[in-house]
Amino acid sequence: MAILTPLSLADARRIGALYGLEIADVRGLLAGSVNSNFALTLADGRGQVFLRVYEEQQLGAASREARMLEHLAAGGVATPQPLRRRDAAPSDTDAASDGAAFVAEHAGKPVALFPWVGGASLCQARVTPDATRRVGAALARVHLVGASFEGANASRFDLDGLDQRLRGLRSPAGARSTAPAPALPPDVAAAVDELTGRLERIRAAAPRTPGPQTLIHGDLFRDNVLWEAGEISALLDFESASRGSAAFDLAVTMLAWCFGDDLDPDLVSALAAGYTAVRPLSTEERDRLFHESVIAALRFSITRITDFELRPKGSGVYKDFRRFLARQRTLERLGPEGLLALLGV
Repeated sequence: MAILTPLSLADARRIGALYGLEIADVRGLLAGSVNSNFALTLADGRGQVFLRVYEEQQLGAASREARMLEHLAAGGVATPQPLRRRDAAPSDTDAASDGAAFVAEHAGKPVALFPWVGGASLCQARVTPDATRRVGAALARVHLVGASFEGANASRFDLDGLDQRLRGLRSPAGARSTAPAPALPPDVAAAVDELTGRLERIRAAAPRTPGPQTLIHGDLFRDNVLWEAGEISALLDFESASRGSAAFDLAVTMLAWCFGDDLDPDLVSALAAGYTAVRPLSTEERDRLFHESVIAALRFSITRITDFELRPKGSGVYKDFRRFLARQRTLERLGPEGLLALLGV
């Protein structure tokens, strides 16, 4: 993505001082789809730290995310624990409880600093069954450790939230018409119509109850996992973390890691095996896998239109919504039993 909020060296030094750090250099990172991210070089030669400017979350939400990351890291999840501000004493339990001990402010927006973690993400060609098995196990640990975290919000990407996004795409601001907005290119307008129909069918087939809930990552794509020497060094970007369905989170991860031109049976079964070796799926979670998978494909088809397709091209990372439309069609071809057979659960 583009750097939406600039960060000067002077500002980086001011923020670093709050954490007891002297900053020598700042560099913007074209990574992620929502926030502005920076690498800060330390003046004492100890390397770098990672700085995130939260573009959409308010202070309370960013503080809650910091507290969540502390909880996950303390429970053994491989995610960087946010740095504590120097003016927050270790005994300051009130500050720690609401995450205020970790969050600063820049340009009226929340900011958090994290240790720099070495490693690289995998391209799809380098994803192996061993890699998806490890990712499945790591995701299961998030769900196990996260189950005891209190304070996570419900996902903003539920069916009602996705329906609202589609309505915003279909109609000009303030209009009640259901006709596609004139600004949409024809292929995008056609995709919005297709997604609207899919959402209606998914809603009609939805189970009557929401099912079991835990803390979920919600966005465990390949660029949110770092690797070193064949091992996972870090799970990143819990921006979309929420209370939600573990089956949905497993489905998101499957669609992100196991799809080239089609779902790869070896990658899919290894992912499921890695997950269930750490956290077996309940019968209800197993039965919801197809439903949660089509919601996952719908979610990323829609948000890739709103977050990428309608932005000026060349302004940062671009992710094509058509790739998730292809996943949706694959799931419809497989059906519930075909998907369970592929997962081997």
